[in-house]
Amino acid sequence: MLAELQIDDLVLIEAARLEFAPGLNVITGETGAGKSLLAQAIGLLMGQKGGDDLIRPGAERALVQALFEPGAGGEQREDDAVGAEALAADRAETLAVARELPRGGRSRARRDGLLSSAGAVEEALRERLAFYGQLEHTRLLQLERQLDLLDGFAPAEIGPLATAYTEAYRHAQALSRELDELRTAGRERERERDMLRFQVDEIDTAQLEPGEDERLALERERLRHAGKLLERVGGAVALLAGEGEHAALDAVRVAQRLIGEAAALDESLGGAAARLDALTAELDDTSAALRAYLEDLDVDPAHRDALETRYDRVRALRRKYGASADEVLAYADEARVRLARLEEFEANEEALAGAAEKARAAAVAAAGRLTAARAAAAPVFASRVAEELRQLAMPHARFEVRVTPRPAPARGRSDPEAADASSTPAATEEPSDTAWAVLGPRGADDVEFFFGANPGMPLRPLRDTASGGELSRVMLTIRGMVTLGDDVETLIFDEVDAGIGGVTAAALGERLATLAERRQIVCITHLPQVAAYAGRQYSIVKVSDAKADTTRTEVRLVEGDERLAELCRMLGASPDDAAARRHAEGLLKRARAAPG
Repeated sequence: MLAELQIDDLVLIEAARLEFAPGLNVITGETGAGKSLLAQAIGLLMGQKGGDDLIRPGAERALVQALFEPGAGGEQREDDAVGAEALAADRAETLAVARELPRGGRSRARRDGLLSSAGAVEEALRERLAFYGQLEHTRLLQLERQLDLLDGFAPAEIGPLATAYTEAYRHAQALSRELDELRTAGRERERERDMLRFQVDEIDTAQLEPGEDERLALERERLRHAGKLLERVGGAVALLAGEGEHAALDAVRVAQRLIGEAAALDESLGGAAARLDALTAELDDTSAALRAYLEDLDVDPAHRDALETRYDRVRALRRKYGASADEVLAYADEARVRLARLEEFEANEEALAGAAEKARAAAVAAAGRLTAARAAAAPVFASRVAEELRQLAMPHARFEVRVTPRPAPARGRSDPEAADASSTPAATEEPSDTAWAVLGPRGADDVEFFFGANPGMPLRPLRDTASGGELSRVMLTIRGMVTLGDDVETLIFDEVDAGIGGVTAAALGERLATLAERRQIVCITHLPQVAAYAGRQYSIVKVSDAKADTTRTEVRLVEGDERLAELCRMLGASPDDAAARRHAEGLLKRARAAPG
């Protein structure tokens, strides 16, 4: 809750420190005393612009500080709806914020003593407080907030349907996004599939064999030197076993025969004879092998050309798919596996499209049930609000809640809520596209409050018609009827009592006190009937010094007799007026005796 507000050198306020209590706090004072300065101080913390005109004359800067402490007034935290637990954890920490306006310089914002942006401070404050009055209407005027309030009016009827819709919508959105990604990548997959088919076909057509590149390289090298090989190997064969008189094999055979005969005469030559036998056999085998080599040595130009063609083809495959024939064949195997997977996508896409369409249909149906529940609750809610407003000095007030279909996003324009839903190809091909395209995270509905304060005038959107006081009373009425899990802890009302008096003023005070049982309320008021219900009251007093030619505004906590005196002043009498004091005492007594 808002524990403390400190203001230094803001217009006429030299220094003021207000300590707020749980429940209802009121700020009172004579017209022109400066009650609006407190609203202005809150506005500065909420990010409103400020200049040198807000700095007290003679001061170098204006400073507004606020301290929030854990623990809102009343029973709010126990009765909140689902979602309050996480927010309560954030609010469990003390928060200190400040806004400084240096003369002639740029304003500075601080959060917990550290420099921060005004936007970040405003965001932190909007989780803690809402300000309704001349300077701040945006929270109630946000259409998303108006939908929240309608749903919060009938949580038992709308809540389960909203939860069911959210689950259905998120499921459908996830499937649609997955299908979108699958289809978006379709062209790329088709290109990859065509490429893989070509590659596998190219390798298969070549009928490449393992190790073929190495064998081709050896044969090609041999054919390149066929002439020299023919000359040299042929010469070697002629020397070994030629028909000339110098053939080595013939000479060895003669030597073999001579030594064999000699060994028969001398056994010691047996070893030499055996070696010559072996040498003769080896030379004979070598000669036969060389002859066979010569017979296999193909010097046919046609064969050589065919070999070169094959070699070039294998080399081309190696350049594309691997460093060797084995690697090329391994690549072909991998490509076949990838190709098989890609060809499965078509079947997968068809199944996913069916699941996505079914999920979208379920989300559309859930949205229809949610719309029906909202449409049923809207007139009841509007009737209750109008009746309450008539009791708060707005006898001609009319209030209407309109539940209308969300517009479909225009082609080529991104809808921030339905972009995921409408961007998928499925959302342009199926019959239920129109119904699905309008869905958003909250359903198929736009909810807006319409208001009329005067008879004979047409109803217009609340954001276009209500004055500060009217809007404050509308908000007060709705707050008394609706409790939301994400509600702020502190409500600040300014001008909520504009145009109110008499019995209506007492009714307003009682409503504020009732609302303060669930959250902290700070109300700037001129009505004693409202002030009497407060648990804590501050008075704004303007003090002028003619001799010093100065005027300043003071903020004083009023208690006991001082509070009675302030209520007498608000009643238009002096503190010494016995009748006024009895009236003031009666107001306090009635307030204390009020239910709750």
